[in-house]
Amino acid sequence: MSAPFVPIRTERLVLRPYVESDLDALLAYYSRPEVARYLLSRPWTLESGRAVVAERMGGVGLDTPGRALTVVVEHEGQVIGDVGLWASDGTGTKGEIGWVFHPDVEGQGFANEAARAILEVGFGRYGMHRIVAQLDARNTASAALCERLGMHLEARHRQDWWSKGEWTDSLVYAALATDHPRDVGDAIVVSAVVLRDANGSVLTVRKRGTTSFMHPGGKPEAGEAPPQCALREVLEELGLTLEPQLLDLVGVYRTAAANEVGRPLIASVFSHPHLSARSRPDVVPAAEIEEVRWLDPTADLPDDAAPLLRLLVHDMSTGA
Repeated sequence: MSAPFVPIRTERLVLRPYVESDLDALLAYYSRPEVARYLLSRPWTLESGRAVVAERMGGVGLDTPGRALTVVVEHEGQVIGDVGLWASDGTGTKGEIGWVFHPDVEGQGFANEAARAILEVGFGRYGMHRIVAQLDARNTASAALCERLGMHLEARHRQDWWSKGEWTDSLVYAALATDHPRDVGDAIVVSAVVLRDANGSVLTVRKRGTTSFMHPGGKPEAGEAPPQCALREVLEELGLTLEPQLLDLVGVYRTAAANEVGRPLIASVFSHPHLSARSRPDVVPAAEIEEVRWLDPTADLPDDAAPLLRLLVHDMSTGA
């Protein structure tokens, strides 16, 4: 279950969910032809604006069914713009960011402040790997903002969008989580691996001195990417050498940590077919692992199942 949306506060701004009463403030700039010029949509009317606001009111988190975070930007109680972040793949590791601001606040750094905050949310809260911005190549203001944000220009596509009666060029800027060290607050960052047997049972482990069962995995070493961390942890904890090319990314999940009360967990979760040829094969614990146990994901979960394990089993059962 996702946590309730908490407004994001920066030095000068509040980024919060849309409400119906935002319509007039948004119409004040979305209805202007110069604002819509480089957008794929035409200037808002009252009717079209009401429909968009209703849709964006559902964008309260990448871990919700809408898989989007869409917020209005307030300065001193007034709506001056909006920013959105959308998951662009099934794993939630890649996303797209976009923004629109009232021309009257141009040049004051508000767009930079708000977009930077949303990028930090994408990388820090949701553990995303890559976030892109796609924009009309004539939109020099947005291109300059991407540069200020530290995003890298990766491509210029010639006449790839049909917009308002003409073919237009587009630019693709991208930011990676690895571009700059990031502060994930008090979150614990780990890699985990889902190992199933021939019948679909899931291998779980319990670390020495703890009471919760979880997927094999652990924290990355300095400079270690999530896939390498996953492979190393399974080798150290269970003595299993996994073929890297068969490691498949399931997604990035944020949930409560099992063994450190009050701390969140950001987990890059992978699956691997290493144990799928046999029914509940013997696996010998090593290193800090004290006990291994096979779990039937179709049965009621035991009380000692870790929060991430519960979340993943729920996703397996619902097809999420």
